[in-house]
This record gives sequence, C-alpha cells and structure tokens, in this order.
Amino acid sequence: MASLLLTACGPTRVLSVLPAGWGGGRAVSLVSHPNSVYVRFQFVRAEAEELVFQAEFSNAADYPVTVDPANFYYLPLPDSAMPSASVVPAFAPGPRPARDPEAHLAALAARRDQEAVKADKVSFFELLTLATNIAEDISSIKKKETAAQVAERDARHQNDGIYFDNQRADHADAAYALHATVTEQAHALLRPATLQPGDQVVGLVYFPRLDAARQLRFVLFFDERPVQFDFSQELRKIKLN
Repeated sequence: MASLLLTACGPTRVLSVLPAGWGGGRAVSLVSHPNSVYVRFQFVRAEAEELVFQAEFSNAADYPVTVDPANFYYLPLPDSAMPSASVVPAFAPGPRPARDPEAHLAALAARRDQEAVKADKVSFFELLTLATNIAEDISSIKKKETAAQVAERDARHQNDGIYFDNQRADHADAAYALHATVTEQAHALLRPATLQPGDQVVGLVYFPRLDAARQLRFVLFFDERPVQFDFSQELRKIKLN
C-alpha cells in the first residue's frame, strides 16, 4: 500500500490524499462498476508537480469498451468545511486534465533521439575549434617555438579533443537514460486501449498538483461515460524529532 503521507516542499510538510469520507480503514482505493465495467482508482504518491494515481479497468460487459487517459481530469470542489460566501478560492475553477501519456512518451522519445544524434554528431563548434587548431599548427611551422611552447600547444589541442569526446559521451548517457525512462513509463502508464470482454488494463495516471484545494473530484471515462471519484487532500506541517 502506498504511503498516505508524502513529502512536499521540504521535510516538514506532507500532503495527505485520501478518499472522501475515508473512515480510517485499510482500503484506500475507490471502486465503481457501471454497465458491467469494473473501475478501481487509487492514490499512489505525490511528486513535486503532479499527483500520481493508479487506475484499473476490467471489462465484464459483453461488448468492447475504450479507455483513453487523455480524457481524464479532476475538478477542485468548494471546501464544504468553510462558509462558501466568505471564502474566495485560492485557485481558478475548472477542470485539470490528466497528462496525455502518448504525448508525454512522444516528447521523451524525441528528446532521446536528439541526444542520440548529438552523441554521434560533430558540432559546428568542434569543427571551428579543429580548424583553428590546424591553422595554429601550420602557423607554428614558421615560428621558432621552445619545447615548452610546443608541449603547451599540443596539450591544449589534446584537451580540446577530450572535451568534445566528453560532450558526446554525456549526450550518449542522456540518450540511454531517456531510453530507459521511455521503456519504463511505456509499461507503467495507463495508455489508450480497447478492452474486449474479459480484458483488463491497469496503469498510472498523472494529474497536476493543486495543493490549495481541499476536495478533488476525479472524472475517468470509458466509452465517453464518466466515472467519478472524490478525494480529500491536506497539506500540513509535521514536527521532526
């Protein structure tokens, strides 16, 4: 079970996210089953800018259903514990859409490919530096250089080569890390799917954080049919020993 108290904005502040009306039991997921489609929704963790939930769809109907996380969103609700007439919300009303998993993966893949190209590419700056070094070597033929001057020039040119090799290695490392991230998230994220009867899909859904809201209503869809789940959240301070 994911921890319900998660670090946010420093070691003494935690964000508590629980199903609305949670009575203190162990279950922290909410379940709905409209039209023979079983939907489970559970809070996983809070990240710096996003809330991470896990959604599960199981199709017990006798027809296929379509799920697309890009259509999910949540609505911040008025705080029922405060007099609505005297409280001005600290946030703009309106839906907060979930992260589009396909657009997110495409953006990561594009960054990966850019880094991979840079890992193999000779940059304009490198070509300019090489041309400058060659010109310096040619010019040195007509000069009377000391052994120390020759050694200094050779060392400087060698350091230039090491610098550009390191740059390519850094880009290669970045490309490898992004490839691993794309592979991992492609399996972890809830992605668009058409579920045949008996099929199931489960994965992570990311929503933007809105710490100022106390009540959040999440709206998930299958076949454009909304399924609602209400959660309460609170950002509070804790004392560290």
